[in-house]
Amino acid sequence: MNKKILWEGVGVCSYLLVHFWYTRVAAVKSAENAMFTNRVGDFFLTIGFFALFFTFGTLDYATIFSLAPYININVITFISILLLLGAAAKSAQLGQKALKSSSINKLFVTLVFAEKTLKSYINNGDINQQDNYIKLNKFILNFWDKDFLDWFIGFSEGDGSFYVTNNKIIFSIHLHIADLSLLYEIQGELNMGVVYSHSKSNSAYFMVKAKKDILNIIEIFNGKLYLKKKQKQFKNWVFAYNKKYNCNILIKDFNFQPTLSDSWIAGFIDAEGSFLVTVSRNKIIQRIVISQNEAEEEFSYLSGLLGGYPEKGKLNKNDRIIVNYLKLSIVINYLNKNKLRTIKAKSFDKWVEIYNYRKSIKKLNEEDIKFVKIKASLINTLRKLPKSDF
Repeated sequence: MNKKILWEGVGVCSYLLVHFWYTRVAAVKSAENAMFTNRVGDFFLTIGFFALFFTFGTLDYATIFSLAPYININVITFISILLLLGAAAKSAQLGQKALKSSSINKLFVTLVFAEKTLKSYINNGDINQQDNYIKLNKFILNFWDKDFLDWFIGFSEGDGSFYVTNNKIIFSIHLHIADLSLLYEIQGELNMGVVYSHSKSNSAYFMVKAKKDILNIIEIFNGKLYLKKKQKQFKNWVFAYNKKYNCNILIKDFNFQPTLSDSWIAGFIDAEGSFLVTVSRNKIIQRIVISQNEAEEEFSYLSGLLGGYPEKGKLNKNDRIIVNYLKLSIVINYLNKNKLRTIKAKSFDKWVEIYNYRKSIKKLNEEDIKFVKIKASLINTLRKLPKSDF
């Protein structure tokens, strides 16, 4: 019984170690995977104990080892496999894919303690130690979820802002309050920043102000921004940081280009995309519109990726990407692989329902028009979006 309790203690320690960083969504999921994998291992271990008792009549190791040479080799092999499966589930053993992310999070927790040893140097303005801190941040970045970081950069190019006010270096994201939970998710994933909400203005904010956290933000975006106007804003922001703290952080070359293989476009659509369906008496217009000012060159490239075309808005002259119904399969396939994270994900699901329904019928009749009109009325009702100028 004592051995069983100690054995279970190993699984509990594995769960607690990974779940220590409970504000990180990936860590919580990894902890759940660790507990599930341990339960599977315990199942095989229990069957193995029953097999031992059935075969030898005891669980005493000395007795089992003395009788083992007289037992059929196939029975010994079967029991050994059961015990091996039980032991393999107790840590990130080879072949245990479910615990791969857990192992990463264990390492991340270890790195956090190493990070703390350098914070005091940052606060004291020691540039050499600051360089070491930046190197450590680069190492830690390798263990963050790449899909999340790609999405986060794309999203920030739309809804993020690098600015300086009252000599304070700030990074912020401003959203509708309907996406408040997303800001908490971002805060948890990055393990930095604070979240504010104002119910009267239906606004929610994620802000990063701490000196050490701004260094992390710089490392995340340095050399990875796509929009030229955002690159310029970032350069001025880093210049202000260097000036304030007497640093010399260099700006990397911005050679990044989004592709359909990363999550940048999904983040940017979460920030600046709209899923539109317009229904008239005998006609349905369905498309996605992505809007941004001062992005003519970048949108020329992105529109080609998504099967759409660039244009200027009629009223505010914003640059836009339009993807019409006949080319929507590219966007839909992409977003099925690279998930949206804002409330727009629900709008996308309803929008795809309409697309699939239209694909399933050969010719629209009056009942089809009514059905689509009802579905279309549900799109974007959960979030107050900016007025379109189309």
